Amino acid sequence: MNDLQIQYFLATARHLSFSRAAQELFVSQPAISRQIIALEKELGCPLFDRMNKSISLTSNGEMFYAFFDKYRTELYDLKLRARLSLENQNRILRFGVLSNWNISQIMLPVLSKFERLHPDVTVEMNSYEPHQSQEALQDGKEDIILTIEPKLLNIQGTSYEKVGNLGRILLYNRSHIGAGDLTPYDFKNKPFLAVSSGDYVNDLIRSVCQPYGFTPHIHPVHSTDAMIMCVQCGFGVAVADIWSRALDNKDFGYIPLNSSHPLSLVWRNGHSDTMISDFIKLLKENICL
Repeated sequence: MNDLQIQYFLATARHLSFSRAAQELFVSQPAISRQIIALEKELGCPLFDRMNKSISLTSNGEMFYAFFDKYRTELYDLKLRARLSLENQNRILRFGVLSNWNISQIMLPVLSKFERLHPDVTVEMNSYEPHQSQEALQDGKEDIILTIEPKLLNIQGTSYEKVGNLGRILLYNRSHIGAGDLTPYDFKNKPFLAVSSGDYVNDLIRSVCQPYGFTPHIHPVHSTDAMIMCVQCGFGVAVADIWSRALDNKDFGYIPLNSSHPLSLVWRNGHSDTMISDFIKLLKENICL
């Protein structure tokens, strides 16, 4: 397959029309059809259901559309980063954290000190869901990740160091809870929202609630943003941590839990440049837990 075939396929899938794709790309409709047929032959499956006057994506077509769309986006982003790096003669350090964290009090002094040490290095920050951060590190999208996700600690080609324990909290919406001193037991009948319904997350939430004398009803959600939104709307409560950005919002209340997440720095090996080790050193100095 080649980039031309992928481009023709994506355009046709967006419009669900060979003729409209041809108009967008300023080529003939037969040219579009030939390239897509060749792509289908190479992939070994039809990408479109062809009817009399319309087409639709097959289930395999939907799968390949999602893959090729992501591939094109990431390739464009990678080319842009490479070009900007070359034009500016700058080195780039990529640092990832978990979604919904507010770590500005840590990062502001770190970035200030790091700039004095490496004025030619640009620091980029990104946030990820726990399951996405592993892929980001493995694919080389990030040089360093600050995480509570244990799966990141055993990735081949990386090193890690524990830098503290991040306290856990029970997050709830103030307007949907009665007044008075609250304990986790007061929420035993509430759904406990969790980003993943995997065994690790379920076991973690159960272990947090066990000392308070109840087994929680766990309800999965798709993302950290969705979890925070659902808590804010009164759909349930969530086990979060003290860095949660929700704590900046007066709509939320929280109860400190007698539990914590091990917090670790994970970084890719093989860097001869001191910028990685210097950045890690500054982070460790400024993370006070």
